Amino acid sequence: MRTSAPRSQLYTYGARSSLHEEHMTTDLTNIPPDFRVLVSGVRGPEGPAIDSQGQLHLVSAEDAAIVRVSNEGDLTQVAETDGRPNGLLFNKAGEMFVADAELKAILRIGPNGKSEVFVDNYEGTALGGPNDLCFLPNGDLLFTDPVRRPQPDPAISPVYRVTPEGKVTAFANELAYPNGIAVSTDGTQVYVSESRAQRLVAFKIDESGQLLDQILIRRFREPGNPDGMAVDVEGNILQTLPGIKAIAYVSAAGELLELFHVPDWAPANLAFGGDDMRTVFVCGSAQNSIYQFRHPVAGVPLF
Repeated sequence: MRTSAPRSQLYTYGARSSLHEEHMTTDLTNIPPDFRVLVSGVRGPEGPAIDSQGQLHLVSAEDAAIVRVSNEGDLTQVAETDGRPNGLLFNKAGEMFVADAELKAILRIGPNGKSEVFVDNYEGTALGGPNDLCFLPNGDLLFTDPVRRPQPDPAISPVYRVTPEGKVTAFANELAYPNGIAVSTDGTQVYVSESRAQRLVAFKIDESGQLLDQILIRRFREPGNPDGMAVDVEGNILQTLPGIKAIAYVSAAGELLELFHVPDWAPANLAFGGDDMRTVFVCGSAQNSIYQFRHPVAGVPLF
């Protein structure tokens, strides 16, 4: 294992040069602390989420299954969707909410594994293919719904908001393939990664969750393709960049604090977990593997 690059070197990747150029000309290897493969063989792992008991769950997109992963890496299937699940989230009642791109729906799955359609349209128009989701502090659900068009189409798409009763409204529009989504530590901002604009943006919200303003947090250089993200209790963000096989650790102001790069992985989604919420679980769909590493700051619980 190579020695991690000095922090001063890592700062230059976003500030002075193209991440793509650095990736082609420089050894970016920077292994995160206590890095290891937790389990392999999950076909198309996505949407890691922690339930109220602290147990890791994720989806197998290829097998349309929801699986629970033990600390030892043992897998137990707990539900299936008959589609192509992606994002996964638990509420306080223990229900799972799943963004299924093939079924074009948000599913709600009870503790008994029974699945039902929670949302599948907006004002009578079918959804494009839900991707990721998060809860607002008031209990409303937000989800990204990118139009599934091949590149170079920018796939301009919305983010939707759903009340607990199932009423759907548009939260934000005109985003270039909205992908990962998360809420800030203090609950005043919603972060969205725009994969085809190479951007991480924030939407300021009021106490009722209404959108007030949009700001740019950071623009990544191609081909980063920002995907999933997770927020820690200090307000910083772990942003996956599968296009360059990296995870960027950035401040809420967009400053690059660290860049983790492991050869031959392609991190797509991640979540905080463990007894102290300082273990980061990472799904690598290209390798059908789930990785884990330790983070110096605890993550924010998602319910």
